[in-house]
Amino acid sequence: MSKIFELYGFRLDCWNDEAAKNRAKAWCPFMDSECDGGGNRYLSAIDLKSSNHLRRYFPGKDIVQSGVCSLRLREGEQPWIVCPRRLLSLKTQMPSDYQSHVKAELAQRSELEPRKAYRAWSEVKMKIETTNNDDETKSFDYTFDYIIAGTVRKKVSEIVSLVGNSERVTLRIAEENGYTIAMRDGERWIDDFPAEPIIIVEIMTSSTSGGDKKKRTQIAMACEDAIIDPANHNGPSINYRQVWARMVSQLIVKSQVGLAWGGRTFWLLQDVLANYISSTTALDLSRYIAKYPNEVNILAFGYDDVDGADAKPIMELEDSTFYSGPITENAGDSQAKGFVEIVKIGAPPNKEHLWRSLFKKAPSGILRL
Repeated sequence: MSKIFELYGFRLDCWNDEAAKNRAKAWCPFMDSECDGGGNRYLSAIDLKSSNHLRRYFPGKDIVQSGVCSLRLREGEQPWIVCPRRLLSLKTQMPSDYQSHVKAELAQRSELEPRKAYRAWSEVKMKIETTNNDDETKSFDYTFDYIIAGTVRKKVSEIVSLVGNSERVTLRIAEENGYTIAMRDGERWIDDFPAEPIIIVEIMTSSTSGGDKKKRTQIAMACEDAIIDPANHNGPSINYRQVWARMVSQLIVKSQVGLAWGGRTFWLLQDVLANYISSTTALDLSRYIAKYPNEVNILAFGYDDVDGADAKPIMELEDSTFYSGPITENAGDSQAKGFVEIVKIGAPPNKEHLWRSLFKKAPSGILRL
C-alpha cells in the first residue's frame, strides 16, 4: 500500500526532533519558506480550525498545506516525487542545501557561465496572438515554470517603447520589481534588464490519484494521518497517464519556443518517470543519453541508496542522467524519429486483448439502425 515517504522535506522513516520543529512551521527546506503545496494543491490545504487534533502540531497556524513531497507505492521500491519543489525550487534568493547537484547539473548542461549569477522568474504566463509565415493568426497560451536569463544595460527610453508604457510607469514597474536604475549623461538606464542567455526550465513530477475518502487515501487525509501516526497511514497512488499526457502536450512546443528565442528548454523529471516514458511510448530515452544540449533536453534525477545505512533525514537527489536530441531525425528506414516518438504508442496490443476485455464486460446497450 502506498505510504508517504517524505513529509515537509524529511523522510518519515527517519523522523527526529529537527523534523518535528520543521513541521511545526510547515516549512519546505527546498524553498526555505513555508510549504505552498507545490503550487498546484491548494484544494489539499488542511484547515486546522476544524481539526483540533492537529492544531498542537502546528502552533499558531490556522491553515497549512499538505506537505507531501513523495510517495512510496511499495516497500523496497523507489519513491515517486509528487511535488515540483522537491525536485527543484528557484523561488528563493538563498541556495538550498539539498538541491546543489540538481542546480549544478542544470547549469552545466545549459552551458551557463560558472561563478556568475543568473536571475530566475517563476510561473511566467504568456497569452498572446502571433502570426506564422503565412500570416495566419495563432494563439499562444502557456505558462513556463521558470525562465532563467542574463542581464544587460538598457536605456529607459528604449524600454518605454518596448513595454508601451510612459516613462513614469516604466520606472515605477522597475522599482517595484527590484531593477537597478542609474543616471548617465542625463539619461536613465536599467542596469540589469533581462537579456540572453534564455533558459526555460520545466519541472514534471508525478500526479497523485484522487484517493479514496473512505480509506483516507486523499492527499490531505494521508498527510493528517501520517502526522499523527506515521507508521499507520495510507497514501494515494500515482496517476501515470495524467503525468504523461501533461508532458506530451508541452514537450515539443516549449522546446521549439526555447529554440525560437535563441535559447534552450530543459525538462527536469525523476528517473522513474523517465523509465515509465520509455516503457510506454515509442521514445526510448536510452538512445539519447548525451553530454551536450540539443533541441529537446531532459535531466532525470533519482534517489541514491534509499534504504542504505547512511540514509539521511533529508536526501539530496544525486543520481542524474542527461538525455538530449532533435525533435525529429531521419532514420535509416526514412521514417521521422526523435523526441516526437513520445507522442506515439510503444506497441499496440493484439486484437485478442480486445476480445478478452469485451467478453469480460457486459454490453452497455444496443445500436439499432
